[in-house]
Amino acid sequence: MTEQEFKLMVLPYAKNVFPMAKRMLVSEEMARDAVQQSMMKLWDKRRQLSRCTNIKAFVFRVVKNVCLDELKRKKAAGFDDYVAFNEKTAEHNSDFENSEAVSIVKLIVEKLPANQAEVIQMRDIDGLEFDEIADVLDTDVAYIRVLLSRARKTVREKLEKIYKYEAKQKI
Repeated sequence: MTEQEFKLMVLPYAKNVFPMAKRMLVSEEMARDAVQQSMMKLWDKRRQLSRCTNIKAFVFRVVKNVCLDELKRKKAAGFDDYVAFNEKTAEHNSDFENSEAVSIVKLIVEKLPANQAEVIQMRDIDGLEFDEIADVLDTDVAYIRVLLSRARKTVREKLEKIYKYEAKQKI
């Protein structure tokens, strides 16, 4: 893969994977570093990328793995307090994220089983297709559909429960 091909086929995904990296690492700076480190790894392996059938899914997988490695490294070094602090401040950074409904949905998604939360975020937030999610998670498309269906059902049921309770309180 030439430099020009890399710029056209890989680099555009950097902005697509950033939200996932930010969700995983909480800190915007750490997310930028993880995406940059991932792009450097991909650049080093650019010759093998030409054999890759789904570059977008591969880019997501590389970024996800770099983020997981970073989380393991930070946890081993005792940075749990730093992550908790960034988690609290990150909640206040965006007007969109401060809306009540979005906050409730975020809390519900955080309480989902890890595989369901990951799939709902990749599909509904990152906008990945089912086959791309399956490639990233190295699993079957049918299983991804089941996970997404279960996750959405749980979110819907919990939201309905919350809003029914609030409606009763107003009466």
